[in-house]
Amino acid sequence: MKDAFDLEGAIGEVARQGLMRAPFDLLRSVAEHLWYERDVPDLSKVAPELRPDAGYLVDRLARFNVLAKDQKLKVLDALAPYQPSNPPTSDSKDPLAIKWGASADITMRLSELMPYQTRQYAASRNERKGGA
Repeated sequence: MKDAFDLEGAIGEVARQGLMRAPFDLLRSVAEHLWYERDVPDLSKVAPELRPDAGYLVDRLARFNVLAKDQKLKVLDALAPYQPSNPPTSDSKDPLAIKWGASADITMRLSELMPYQTRQYAASRNERKGGA
């Protein structure tokens, strides 16, 4: 049985609060859900004005090796229709942030998520959920 976590709502909330200001627990919940629950977020459920940051966040998280290649491709395909064709200029050094027209570059926060990307963490998470 799937949990009742609202992935699109959480992604939108990170974008609303700001990629650099959103609480770590919220950012972590989005990352873990994306990486381990195999859901494909639907950006049509995120407010249009938040989609550049939301799309960038999901795109960035989907590129981590913790996500299986087939799942990564599903997520990236689902994001494609929402990527702006002419994003506003950005001072970011992250090409993905520029591509999405994101308001901020999340690179500095990614180190916070490193402990949740390991095989050991995935295994312990699976054990806690009663999986194999």
